[in-house]
Amino acid sequence: MNFGNDYYTAVSILFNIAQFPIDGVVMPEHSRRLQEFALSARLGVVAILLLLISFTSSARSDLPSLGENASINIEREMKLGRSVYKKLLSVGLVETNPLLDRYINDLGFRLLAGIDNRVRDYRFFIVRDDAVNAFAVPGGYIGINRGLIAQASTQHQLASVMAHEIAHVELRHGLDSMEKGSEVNTASILAMIAGLVLGGEVGSAVLYGGIAGGQQAMVNFTRENEYEADRIGIELMGDAHFDPHGMAEFFAIMGKLSGSSGLGIEYLRTHPLSNNRVAEALGRAQNMPSGGNQVDDFLLFKDFLQFVSRDHLQDQGSDFLRALASTQAAEYDRADKMLVDLYRRDSDNIWYGIAYAENLEHLGRETEAELVYRRLLDIFPGDYVLSMHLLRLLKLAGQYESALVIARQLENKFSENQQIYFELSEIYESLQQPSLRMMAEAEFHRITGNPRQAVRLYDQVLNSPETDLATESKAREKRLILLEQ
Repeated sequence: MNFGNDYYTAVSILFNIAQFPIDGVVMPEHSRRLQEFALSARLGVVAILLLLISFTSSARSDLPSLGENASINIEREMKLGRSVYKKLLSVGLVETNPLLDRYINDLGFRLLAGIDNRVRDYRFFIVRDDAVNAFAVPGGYIGINRGLIAQASTQHQLASVMAHEIAHVELRHGLDSMEKGSEVNTASILAMIAGLVLGGEVGSAVLYGGIAGGQQAMVNFTRENEYEADRIGIELMGDAHFDPHGMAEFFAIMGKLSGSSGLGIEYLRTHPLSNNRVAEALGRAQNMPSGGNQVDDFLLFKDFLQFVSRDHLQDQGSDFLRALASTQAAEYDRADKMLVDLYRRDSDNIWYGIAYAENLEHLGRETEAELVYRRLLDIFPGDYVLSMHLLRLLKLAGQYESALVIARQLENKFSENQQIYFELSEIYESLQQPSLRMMAEAEFHRITGNPRQAVRLYDQVLNSPETDLATESKAREKRLILLEQ
């Protein structure tokens, strides 16, 4: 079996079958477009397919192991990573709140600045899972569970985990373990990826049941790589002016959580922690600059992540979290008093500004909310998060032409962002431009890993008598690209 072809094909088939549209499910006309994929149905399909593949593999003694296969080149690695990320996104496991997404990517790209001649386009994302875990998918797609973020006390501790995962990708540890692990066959790798998709206890059962006999060999191999990833990770932290002590500090947090065995922490199952690792991390950090006293929004980020993730926030914690809890509880007047105070104290703070403006919208004070967004855009011109908030506010006010101007600017700057095409599809619907609406919906499906539906929509554009020549040419070109992939 050729690893570069058959393995990637097997993974693609598993996920592509899991993503085929359910009969009768077409992207709805309005706000339900983003809910087209039912999470439970998709995870069930993945689990069933995984079991079928595992049973088939175990029944055949002639299946070669991955240790016999050649290396994956960078192009194939990145293609595999994009595919897996899109599937995780399409089944709702990726946190898509733009403010949270930008924060985690800003941290990641600070760390990447220390890598010369980088060939991978990295993507950092928050996983909607409360297990303490993080993982790197080939090609530079790095997922951090919200459960792990909750355990970090500083941005430096979170950055240490991200730097460690970057090092694994750069050193190709994940792919090398697949290739070198003679006990790990194709079904085992499918189990690992399905374990990521399923998440939690179910995913863990699939993951560790899938690798079965090769588990100890994989863990031993990982222990050797952990030292390398730690060393490079600390160097990346220093280059990015993070405090390198954050790595040892996070090790201490993991140690307290796990006790002596570490069996209760998912992250430690794939990233074994030893006393030698802790001592080495401390030793290296002591010989590096501390990173200085930096002003950062990490605690605001954590508060906002709780606000987005939890249904019932308690009225406790920081002033910001308590204000968010009031907004969530529909106590908008109470929230307004707290948020206006925070905003006046620091009117350049985007976290306070957005929370304050959103609460103003709840109070029906849209004009005041618009002024807050526009003032922040004066400070942060072209900012994606602020632009999206203003765009949605204009849509609600029926100012579709003004909203379209902002949406087109965002499209030019962020052409692979699915949310922009969702907004464009609604704006074109309101402006009664069906061909452009279908083009936006097609782009949405392409980005979220549903090329079959994208092609169907391009066909509808090409067959519509209302389609102009420019749109027809664009649809034909994009359709051809999809069919050739």
